[in-house]
Amino acid sequence: MATDLRPAYADIDEELFDVDQIPMTSRDVRSVGEMLFDVDYLARQLLMDVGGDDAGTLLRSWPTMVAAAEDLWASLPGRRPGVDERDRPITSLSAQAATIESSLSGRQAWPGQGPTNPRVDQMTQTLLNAAALVRRYGAEIPHEQTEAHRDLEAARTRIMHGLYLTAHAVNVALHDNGRNRVTDARESGRRVQLAQHHSPYAVAPTGVWVDRISVCENTARSYLTDRFPQALAGEATRPVDNPGRLAQALANWDIQSHRALARDLEPSNVLLITRTQGLIAGASMVLIDAAATAGVLEPSDRLVAAIADAGRSWSNLASRWGDLVPPAARLDEPLARAAAEVRAAYRHITHDTTTLATPEAIAACPELPQATMASLRAIGAGSELAHVVAEKADTPNLTGPARALSRRAHNDVESGLATPPAEGDVVWVSPADILARRAVRVPQPVRETLRSASTATAAAASTAAASAMLAHSNCPSYRPGGRSVTAHAQYDAHVTSAFSPQPGVPPRKPPCSIDRSAPVGPLR
Repeated sequence: MATDLRPAYADIDEELFDVDQIPMTSRDVRSVGEMLFDVDYLARQLLMDVGGDDAGTLLRSWPTMVAAAEDLWASLPGRRPGVDERDRPITSLSAQAATIESSLSGRQAWPGQGPTNPRVDQMTQTLLNAAALVRRYGAEIPHEQTEAHRDLEAARTRIMHGLYLTAHAVNVALHDNGRNRVTDARESGRRVQLAQHHSPYAVAPTGVWVDRISVCENTARSYLTDRFPQALAGEATRPVDNPGRLAQALANWDIQSHRALARDLEPSNVLLITRTQGLIAGASMVLIDAAATAGVLEPSDRLVAAIADAGRSWSNLASRWGDLVPPAARLDEPLARAAAEVRAAYRHITHDTTTLATPEAIAACPELPQATMASLRAIGAGSELAHVVAEKADTPNLTGPARALSRRAHNDVESGLATPPAEGDVVWVSPADILARRAVRVPQPVRETLRSASTATAAAASTAAASAMLAHSNCPSYRPGGRSVTAHAQYDAHVTSAFSPQPGVPPRKPPCSIDRSAPVGPLR
């Protein structure tokens, strides 16, 4: 069926599906399920590192995200005629968000008019893309069947879970903003009236928004209570055969990351690049473990240790670039899209629904050999990319949010990572700049540790690249479109023995021969 292919590739020439070619398309090539997975991923990531300075932008973005989620919810097939009780939670959320949007548009007080949050905007756009895909192919879903019904219920649950995580992130940001206000007031000798509910940091002007966002959060939570794990168990699985997908995704990622770094420096882009390189390292370790289990790759503790060290270095560098990102910083759209496709391509191989698959299950995946080689090549290319990123640490006049840089500067000096000043204690960032939430030049300790972290990442990436290239060269030679004859026979024997029928046991399918990322039946 046509919908079993990635719809975004429908208007691209057939030769672009060759492993050695890169499909350069501006359209989202992920399935509906992969889009919903990514909304969940982005919401969790937002929740982990949200701060008080993000509160205003998150509030302005929240109503738009809810509207996009309602649009996707309404586009799902199988709605009952008249009033459908399944729609009440999203309808309530939409009404609550609409009143928030109305209040924001008519207020002169905090947060007032201003920029929206780019991460929430990215989730919003992903939901809109998923809705467009459902409307285009939803008529082909046999929603009257039990499996399709359960699949659609899982999709609704994932939509609501993304909204719940985001609402909680907005609440965390509001409380953190209140904490900053209380701290600033105490340091300046001003009195502040603490809130009597929620938390002592739900102070004016954030307290009223804490109340209103808490209602939204509770609406989403009440829908998910006693439903989330059971609903996700009904997600459908669909056959798929795209062994070159990861190689294409990684090649496109390499191009887009270099293009982003070649333009004017944007810390938000560098943050995404470093985070994605850390993800590539972590996913590569999973594939290498499975490839060793399948006999596709020689086991190597040295290779795994080198990639693990590179992954830790990339993550450490990402946390430092994260301090330089202003609350409303925008992402390069092609770069963000390429990163999302890398995440989706890896997840398709390494995950079984919402959990990491076992090495034995991944070892039976038909895409594993090509995916492992593509990951090893990406680790090899990461060395050069690390040097390019390291150059950005020497960019003159780097700036970032005052509060984050003040904390980082004092922490780096106290921990011994930066050279302590000869004059003793130094106020690296003016309290007035922190209070006004200004962007300031990077203090000397932060610049010093950013350079050292960049150098360490480049060294770790070079070591991992050398080990990866050695492992790649030691693999059996590959003929066009597949493994060598020997490797092919060994791999087929492994899959056959692992999944051959046993007496009294139902036959199993290789888990990676099905797409566990598409919660809406044939909408692949």
